[in-house]
Amino acid sequence: MKEKKYPYSLLQCIVLAFLLPFSLYAQIDKKESASSDKHNSRINKCNQEWDFLALVSKTPADVIELFQKAGMHPEEHKLTLKEQAIVTEAFSKLPPLHKKILKEHLKSISFLDNMPNTALTSTLNPDDEFKTFHIAFRAGILHQTASEWLTEKERKTFIYDDSSYSITMEGGDLPAFLYVLIHEGTHVVDGSLGLLADKKQNTKPDSSAFSFTKGVWQERTVFTKAINDSLFLKNGFRRGGEATSVKNAVKLYTLLKTTPLLSLYSSSSWHEDLAEYITVYHLTQRLKQPFRIVVHKDGKKVFRYDPMTNKSVLNRKGIASIFYS
Repeated sequence: MKEKKYPYSLLQCIVLAFLLPFSLYAQIDKKESASSDKHNSRINKCNQEWDFLALVSKTPADVIELFQKAGMHPEEHKLTLKEQAIVTEAFSKLPPLHKKILKEHLKSISFLDNMPNTALTSTLNPDDEFKTFHIAFRAGILHQTASEWLTEKERKTFIYDDSSYSITMEGGDLPAFLYVLIHEGTHVVDGSLGLLADKKQNTKPDSSAFSFTKGVWQERTVFTKAINDSLFLKNGFRRGGEATSVKNAVKLYTLLKTTPLLSLYSSSSWHEDLAEYITVYHLTQRLKQPFRIVVHKDGKKVFRYDPMTNKSVLNRKGIASIFYS
């Protein structure tokens, strides 16, 4: 599939929506908002310089059209007061560079019901040097914890042909929306600054982040020879990969432990690798949340992995300094 420009063409994102678990107007009930001075006070106190909720707007028509052409019919979602609070709180917890770049480059966000994937980040002006972005979120994640959503997503890459196995992701009790916002926000930062993509060739990482991909990625979706096991290379999160038997889970995660990647989803591309790394780094190191993979068989824990305790994973943390300086 021919790549248009980073982050991805809208068509690629729609196709990936079928493979991966990750105005039509998300209107805010004005009457409800007006009746809640306490809520408005909380929003203003949280960040007086940036009205996060002002970002909520129509989903771009071409995004909706592509969903419809694929036989899906996402619908606008009206945010409740509780959901507004979740959105506001999540934006307030972003890393410093996210706040700076998103304030400049994130033009709008929207929330949709009946959306097949979790989120879709689209470039509104791919031919311009100063790029702006829109992020559409599946509204359902506003009612899930990080652990619940991560587990749901992870399980989709396995075929449950043995009921004695179960996969659980322990990602803490903070809202799933926070995890997804940091992840998608990293794509906006990456796309705005060209961290991992040459702005002209879109093939090689920028020198400021070269160490992050060195020894791991040869090209955007191609690993170096150091990562070569066929089971790992064909996992369900990889382009052209497929779900594997849950009986292979321990073997697959054991292979993951031999790499500098912190999740199977990180193996999708170097852009997803970066987004996953910064998200998990922020949640574990700054917000003190867990991030671990657990496999049970017959109710007993047979595998547990905390990626952020892996030396090869931690050796890549230099990239995080860009997001906090």
